Amino acid sequence: MTTLYTTSFRGVGQVTVRELRFCFGNRLSRVRTDRVRDYDLVQFNYRGNPLALRQLGTVEDIFLNLMDMPLSGEREDLNTIGEIPDLIPSLNVHRQFNGLPRGRTRYRVIVQASMQGWQSYRRNQMQEAVERAVHRRFPKWRLVPDDANLELWLQQTGRQVRLGVRLTDRTMRHRTYKIANRPASLRPTIARALVQLTRPEDGDVFLDPMCGAGTVMIERALAGRYALIQGGDIDEQAVVDTLENFGNRHKPRDVFHWDARQLPLPDQSVDKVATNPPWGRQVGSVFELRALYKSAFAEIDRVLRPNGVVAVLSSEWNAIKDALAQTNLTLVEQIKDIAVLGRRADIFVAQKFSA
Repeated sequence: MTTLYTTSFRGVGQVTVRELRFCFGNRLSRVRTDRVRDYDLVQFNYRGNPLALRQLGTVEDIFLNLMDMPLSGEREDLNTIGEIPDLIPSLNVHRQFNGLPRGRTRYRVIVQASMQGWQSYRRNQMQEAVERAVHRRFPKWRLVPDDANLELWLQQTGRQVRLGVRLTDRTMRHRTYKIANRPASLRPTIARALVQLTRPEDGDVFLDPMCGAGTVMIERALAGRYALIQGGDIDEQAVVDTLENFGNRHKPRDVFHWDARQLPLPDQSVDKVATNPPWGRQVGSVFELRALYKSAFAEIDRVLRPNGVVAVLSSEWNAIKDALAQTNLTLVEQIKDIAVLGRRADIFVAQKFSA
């Protein structure tokens, strides 16, 4: 049994828990969640090959837990932080994910902590305590400020600190398919959370009517089998970017240059919809935004089959509420306070219970 934890963007952790339970079921135990800054931490005991966890789509990184330690706030905490456990077992798991390091091990220590008035030491002192402990055990390793091939993370959640070894690299969170990027492009892990909330099924006809660079569409393709993926955007360059990101993969799929307010799709032809419409600083006036949402949601309602599900990321609660009121869509879930590029938005999940 191995104790691991994942990091997801703030608010996405609860979707990560659902994804973990769906993918790994009884191989998990003792699942718990914490929060540090703009990230949700999901810790769990896992029975199985940790490499299987790389299929998780809502996760930024996977860590092997080394220790959880309560904090008193006294300087004695620094001594306890420096008493790190044996690293050899964790290094073996790290090598499963990353292979043997080339040449000398280069390591760094990252501390995520918001220091509180009850703490009589600083963040850099916590970092130095771990660095000294690693140096004592592995004097030939090289401490570096970046470009490390081994990272230890110390993350404070309230009056507790967690020390872990990061097992994954940047491709876990950034994906390799993202060739073309657009301003305010949605992070893949948040896009996957939208997809997961539509409850993907093998026979889905899936739609993103405002697809941007195609991130939501591709995340649906990666999430499992489907019948058809469709999407489009009013911006021609967005269509070009989506096609570039898709390449020759993930078929059948259709990408269109269209207006989400007038979709060229038959009535009741779509099973699931997930989208990231304009919101916040991306929109002009409140009037324009409400008009867009009203028309776009009316079209989603028209093309969606009965019992179909819609997941939308937006900060515009009033515009969504007003738009939903004029459709057959019923709000069934709202996940609040998602961290998106330094801003906050909610995920709204609605279902069409009648034609």
